[in-house]
Amino acid sequence: MAKSNLIAGLDIGSGKITAVSGYMNQETGKLNIVSGVSVPCAGLKNGIVTDLRQVSNAVITVINKLESDAKQDLRGLYIALRGGHLQSTVSHGVCNISRADKEINPEDVDRVISNALSACSVPDNYENVSVEEQEFIVEGQGGIMNPEGMDGTSLEVYVYVTSGLSSPLSNLRKAIARAEYRITGTRYGLMCLSEAVLTQEEKDSGVLLIDLGGETTSIGICCDGCLQYSKEFDVGCDLITSDIAYALHTSKSNALKIKEQEGLCFPRYNEEENEEEVKVYSADGKVATTLKRSVILDVILPRMQDIFKMVKESISEIDIAGYIPVGVLTGGGSSMPGIESLASQVFGLKVVRCGGVSKELVEVASEDFLKPEYTTAISLLLYVSKKEPSDGKKEPEIMSKSPIMKYGKKFFKSLINSDIFGG
Repeated sequence: MAKSNLIAGLDIGSGKITAVSGYMNQETGKLNIVSGVSVPCAGLKNGIVTDLRQVSNAVITVINKLESDAKQDLRGLYIALRGGHLQSTVSHGVCNISRADKEINPEDVDRVISNALSACSVPDNYENVSVEEQEFIVEGQGGIMNPEGMDGTSLEVYVYVTSGLSSPLSNLRKAIARAEYRITGTRYGLMCLSEAVLTQEEKDSGVLLIDLGGETTSIGICCDGCLQYSKEFDVGCDLITSDIAYALHTSKSNALKIKEQEGLCFPRYNEEENEEEVKVYSADGKVATTLKRSVILDVILPRMQDIFKMVKESISEIDIAGYIPVGVLTGGGSSMPGIESLASQVFGLKVVRCGGVSKELVEVASEDFLKPEYTTAISLLLYVSKKEPSDGKKEPEIMSKSPIMKYGKKFFKSLINSDIFGG
């Protein structure tokens, strides 16, 4: 194993933290996923920290698991961000190359990107969390991905800038710092998904990407090869669980099982399947009744229609939205049977598919890591490995070197949970 390159990606999601560890296999060119874990965390809501202690404890649990499975320390910790506090925009930067040789060097690239960021209007209470270069333009010639070494007297760039409210981001850093770790970098979760889940042809011709989470829904429009528009909603598929619990007079845990095992959001072509009977338990789990699967459909369908109509209304004013031929659904909500048919109907798209990380991009220790819940975390590691490849010349720094923290995390966790800190 490439011990110097093991990194972790954390998806800070809806009431849980999902993480994977891995490294880039230089021989195969694939990302090798060594370990993965998903830990419930009541201290998170819509991707925002609501309880520092609970998030710190969850982070300790997650990283201990990743390091234990890999039998080595992590060398980097990356965070995928989501939630309604994020906002994105495209910014343009320009700089002149006045040297006699006219050759564009790395400093010129940094300077034009800096100019683009300076031209981007970010509110005082926001900070940039992710910057992605869409294209460079040299002497009016666009579509350039890397201008270094080229000749020219003018250099331009378009960058996709994602910023977030400073307070939630500060609280997230503080929660991880309390767990005695530090964040190597943050990335916009949807940007990572667009790079890992979509094909290049889809990004070139135009595609609507929807990430259906538990408490959040993220949408993006890609065309001309890159992400052009995105928006975050603090509404997700957990509402379906609540709807089922309310309508069928059962507990949320039972409702979740019904949603995952019996749920559907579009009528099946075989009418007999719609009329199949499903067993439903009361809230206390003692009384069981049976009802037709069509009753569950009548609960789920209106909620999914509302979510998709919310997305449709959001993109209705985007000029390019009417020319998008393909839709791609990802995230936990995309596993709902009938979801492609419903999306095709609501958005008027001829082609809708559910997408995850392709097996051609990763090697996994377990097929479980290819499930929708791990898609964002794996996409994050793929994105980081692609954008910041390690050449192996510099030994990466271990995240936490202190032997006290290495062997004493359980002790510190017990202190955090004890009354000594007023818990």
